[in-house]
Amino acid sequence: MKIITPIFYIVIMSIGFIFSGCELINESEMADVAYLKPIYASVDELTMDISIDPPLDYAQSGKVITYGDYVFINSPNKGIHIVDNTDPVNPINKSFISLVGNLDMAIMDDYLYADMFSALVVLDISNMDEPILMEGYTVEDVFYFDQYWNYPSWEDLQNYEYDHIGYEVLDLSQGIVLDWEIEIKQEEVNSYGRLGPDIATLESDEIMIEDVGSANISTAGSMTRFLPIDRFLYTISFNELVLFEVNSSHQPLRWGKLDTETWAETLFRFNDVLYVGSINGMLMYDVTDSGNPSYINRIEHFRSCDPVVADEEFAYVTLRGGTNCWTDLNELQIIDIQDPHNLNVVGRHILFNPHGLAVIGDYLIVCDGTAGVKVVGVTDRASPTILNIYPIDFAYDVILSHPNALVVGEQVMYQYDISNLPELVKISEFDILENIN
Repeated sequence: MKIITPIFYIVIMSIGFIFSGCELINESEMADVAYLKPIYASVDELTMDISIDPPLDYAQSGKVITYGDYVFINSPNKGIHIVDNTDPVNPINKSFISLVGNLDMAIMDDYLYADMFSALVVLDISNMDEPILMEGYTVEDVFYFDQYWNYPSWEDLQNYEYDHIGYEVLDLSQGIVLDWEIEIKQEEVNSYGRLGPDIATLESDEIMIEDVGSANISTAGSMTRFLPIDRFLYTISFNELVLFEVNSSHQPLRWGKLDTETWAETLFRFNDVLYVGSINGMLMYDVTDSGNPSYINRIEHFRSCDPVVADEEFAYVTLRGGTNCWTDLNELQIIDIQDPHNLNVVGRHILFNPHGLAVIGDYLIVCDGTAGVKVVGVTDRASPTILNIYPIDFAYDVILSHPNALVVGEQVMYQYDISNLPELVKISEFDILENIN
């Protein structure tokens, strides 16, 4: 700010000098304005629209979890694919849970917990052929989300003839923005193209947005925001860890929340420590008392997207650059966690565009975006070495299920035998687009 502020004042003063001798003319005229109006829906209305449908195409990467012989793959903001993986050589695309606004999920004892925009919903999946929505279990106003998730694109607007664009102020008391309509109106604008006083400017309070006591829980990759710990469901809502107690009837009850003081992104548990990946560092919490997590320490880095996994002595973090990740840094970092109160980075390796990862002994499996799947040797944690690369169109996240690993790509689910690391042996390549039954 010490540098930017003087420049800002110089610019403002210069503009003032430029126009000080000019007489500004504020003529107005009528023009066609493409008015973007939000269409709202209440949580109750959205809940009524949840349905179990035949299998659908899978065309975009989303969160993935495994539960028993089944794989659940999120289609961002649309719902959840259920894949029967009893035979990893021949997975079967079974059905689709239509659940608008869904980004993440977890399973505890045959109950699926999933976000639906700002709400948490629950489905009984004890019969995989007929999942049942648990009415009365929905918890509202939990998660921050992007109210502009389906904002009309430039291509959408090209279907209309207009001179200017107007915006209606969001009224979040009316519910969740489910869609937008475009209406052309004649409005008065001034000679500088500014809309008259009857057109509101766009306002938003949006925030843009991954062995326990429960007998049966899902397994997630390193990108998850939902994580069961004992009888609690840990979730992330922007900067907060939000905890739900899951009672004997499997109903989630608001329990508590912690401010991480950063933009939290991912959750990973090893033994009694919870690791939180965030945009500017890794945080550690003691979850020995799962209903009362206590802060241990954090290590910070440049702003970036940051999934994390760990073993007893080290944590492994992939830092990803890009439009939504605040930096151009793309690398693997290895953090010594033997003394949790004295964390330090002991090893690094450059990557292309890393996403999820997993650790198996002295090896890492790293999903490096369009650079494929990489097996990294970490026998010497100070000098990680890329041992093998397996090209795929896009590697997003990986889940371990010994002796196999499941890798989620852009439109394809890959399964590998990992019993002979650093070699990966492909078991199957499942293109859901081609496996609609």
